[in-house]
Amino acid sequence: MKADVNLELFLSEDTQVLAKHIQLLKAVKKTKSITKAADFVGISYKNAWDSLDTLNNKSHKPLIVRADGNKKNSGSELSEYGEKMIEIYDAILEAQKDFLQRICEKVDFNDVDIVNLQRMSMNLSARNQLCCEITHINSGAVNTEVIARLSNGSTLSATITVESEKNLALKVGKKVVFIFKAPAVILVKGDEKLNLSTQNQLKGKVIEAKIGVVSAEITMKLSDEQTLTAIITKDSAMDMQIGVGDELTAVVKSSQIIIGV
Repeated sequence: MKADVNLELFLSEDTQVLAKHIQLLKAVKKTKSITKAADFVGISYKNAWDSLDTLNNKSHKPLIVRADGNKKNSGSELSEYGEKMIEIYDAILEAQKDFLQRICEKVDFNDVDIVNLQRMSMNLSARNQLCCEITHINSGAVNTEVIARLSNGSTLSATITVESEKNLALKVGKKVVFIFKAPAVILVKGDEKLNLSTQNQLKGKVIEAKIGVVSAEITMKLSDEQTLTAIITKDSAMDMQIGVGDELTAVVKSSQIIIGV
C-alpha cells in the first residue's frame, strides 16, 4: 500500500499555507515574477496575486518582496523569510511521509479500512460523501467534467471549473470523494428507464425512512461500504409510498457535486 500526506502550516488561526501555496512560492523564486509564476503553476494571475497577498498580509514578515527594492516593474522574489518557509514546509512534509510509509509497511490495510479513513478525515455538513476513482476527465474552455467510478461499479459525473481541476491536481486513477447535500438528491421509484438531462442515476435499496412533519429523510444502500441520503418533502414520500426495502433511483445533477481530495 502507498500513502501520501497533505501538510498545512498555519500563519494565523484563519490562514493556512497549503501545498499549492508552496508550489507558487517556489515558482516565484524560479521566475522572479508573479505573472510568470502563475503561468508556471497553471493558475490565473488574479488567483496567484490574491493568494500571495493574503499570505503576505497574515505573515509576521513579508514572503514576497520587489526584486529591486521599491522600484516599479522590478519583478518579485522571495524574501529570506519566504525561503525559510519553503525549507520548513519541505522538511516537515518529508518527515511525515517517511513516518507514514513506515506505518504502511507494518500495518495491513484493506480497502474498507482505506475508505473509512478517507471518510473520517472530512468533517462536513454535506451528508453524502462517496469515495470513488476518477476514470475520465473532459476539460473545456471554462468547465471540466470529471467522471468517477464508485465501489459498486456505478459512475458519477461532476462539473467543476478548469481552475479547480488544476488546483486539485486531478488525474485519471486518482481517489477522490464526491460530496453533495441530501436536499440535492431527487428520488424516483419504479423500474422504467429515465430520460433525464443528467447521467447521474444511482440505484439502491432503502434501509431507513424517517418521516417528519414537513420533510422526509431517506437513506439508501448503494453497496456494502456506501450509502446515500436524500431529503424530500413529506408529501412526496407519502405519494411514492417509500418504505424500507424499496428499490429507488437517486438522481443528482453534476453541478451539485463538490470534489474533495
